[in-house]
Amino acid sequence: MPAVLQSHVSPTPLGMNTITRSHRIAIGATVIGLLLLTLCHLLPIDPQGPFDARDFSTLRGMRLEQSGFATLIEPWAAPFHIVAGAPDFRLAGLSGLIWVICGTALWRVVSDLRARRLRSIRTRVLRAVITGFAVGFVMALWVGTTVTLRLPRWRLVVDDPNALIVDLHSHTYGSHDALVSGPQNLAWHAAAGYNVVAVTEHRYPAGAFATKEVAQRAPETLPAVIPGQELGFLYQGEYLPMLLLGLQSDYVESPNMGVDSPSAYMAYIHNTEHGAAIALGFMLEPEQAGVLADAGIDGFEIANYGHPNIPTAVRNAMSEAARNHGLALVATSDWHGCGGTSRTWTVIHTSAAVAALSQQQKADLVLQKLRERGSKDIIPVVAGYLGPPSWPRAIFSPFAEAFRYAAELTLAQVASWWAWSAIMLGLAQALSRVGLPARWVFPALLLAVLGISLWWTGLELVAVKPHGLLASGFPRHIGTYVLMCGTSALLGCGWLGHCAWRKRTHFKEGRTSNRP
Repeated sequence: MPAVLQSHVSPTPLGMNTITRSHRIAIGATVIGLLLLTLCHLLPIDPQGPFDARDFSTLRGMRLEQSGFATLIEPWAAPFHIVAGAPDFRLAGLSGLIWVICGTALWRVVSDLRARRLRSIRTRVLRAVITGFAVGFVMALWVGTTVTLRLPRWRLVVDDPNALIVDLHSHTYGSHDALVSGPQNLAWHAAAGYNVVAVTEHRYPAGAFATKEVAQRAPETLPAVIPGQELGFLYQGEYLPMLLLGLQSDYVESPNMGVDSPSAYMAYIHNTEHGAAIALGFMLEPEQAGVLADAGIDGFEIANYGHPNIPTAVRNAMSEAARNHGLALVATSDWHGCGGTSRTWTVIHTSAAVAALSQQQKADLVLQKLRERGSKDIIPVVAGYLGPPSWPRAIFSPFAEAFRYAAELTLAQVASWWAWSAIMLGLAQALSRVGLPARWVFPALLLAVLGISLWWTGLELVAVKPHGLLASGFPRHIGTYVLMCGTSALLGCGWLGHCAWRKRTHFKEGRTSNRP
């Protein structure tokens, strides 16, 4: 066909029809997705609560709030929040990753078949496998970046001015498996609504005492600190896991504290340390609940966000032992510095105005309530359901948790989704006009943000020097892996950017050849 006639028949620059059609498909899919998101938001269900962790009944006089910044960036934190809000985030993350890899690989196969490209079966399978694992890796990087950046989520607000909001289980660099400093620990707890936090290090409680000193320097803004330790008592060949709370500065750990029975151990904690002890639910055997209750334990950890899959048999045993002895059931975060989402709080109702109490008074009041068996005044609070999920929910986790996530969004969060979607669609249209395909540019930009963020947090972990309180080289090891992931993200960004630029070059060449 002559060049002039070709130009007359097809005046649109080469590739523009395909881009426009793809853009229309993207607009339609986005609008449908947003409408489904909005519909789920409007459903008369409340999947996040807050709930009583003992029976998952809705609590009155309490609510969950989110900061304006968290609402603004909600769509970008959504992959993590979908996983983090599951009954068992580890199982949900694994299930979601498998679905992403398999679904993307299947999409690649279908796309190649529809395009009718002359490729061998071996090549098609290889392309599908590479595409699936590449997208799965990017999704894992996305979630991992949200974890390391500790993006905020919920804050518990209680209407009762005499209520203390407490976390009785957390860690700092003083534990061998933690990735957070004392000041960072306190800042995170303050943002999540806590008035009191127990820093319960593994082995040696030096980090807990150092964190208490940090809190005392800013009593108006930081929560009170209860120094503690996570350990166990060896009795008749069995390990009885527990948290020791309210340790004194001269506390020195020794095997079983020189005593040979759980009751003597509890007496030591109560009389010598003037503290309290909580049994760890996720490490407990059902028959051990009664042993510890008879020995004088002060409560049981019925919900632990770090280890959410407490078996039903253990929950029942703890509930029965607590009911028979008037013991407290508490919900803890077990926060080691990963992620910014909090889903567990312990609310303690008192007869004193919390705002008028000093940090030491708050800490003492918590220990007093535990030792006095004030179980009626102690409420374990959770956001959503924590525990072993049903098998259908575990297998179809991406769909079940996406629905749950959409249903728990606020109106402002839904508006954030609509606004960001409009921005991205407008940007995609602008890119198409200059020959840059959004399907290459957007992943490249995402990988650039992920890579820079991972490098930032990785360098912070590698360079950590908490004044001799570093219990192990764990932060530096994790920091090294984070840097490697960040480097992979940046390399992927460079490759996608190169591909996008080549597409733009072809676009410009096609537009030049179509000129009359």
